[in-house]
Amino acid sequence: MKKPKAATINIRLDENLAKAFKDIVDRDGYTQTLVLTEFIKRYVKKNGQGALDL
Repeated sequence: MKKPKAATINIRLDENLAKAFKDIVDRDGYTQTLVLTEFIKRYVKKNGQGALDL
């Protein structure tokens, strides 16, 4: 199976929220990309596009 092409999403966050998020994912041994990707997959599946091949 061919790996899907990657897309970039830019978001604006409060600096304190962004720092807290980075600190937590670093502490837990994850990357921000991994955590946000998993969140987005769950959100999409839950809210109407569950048939997507994620």
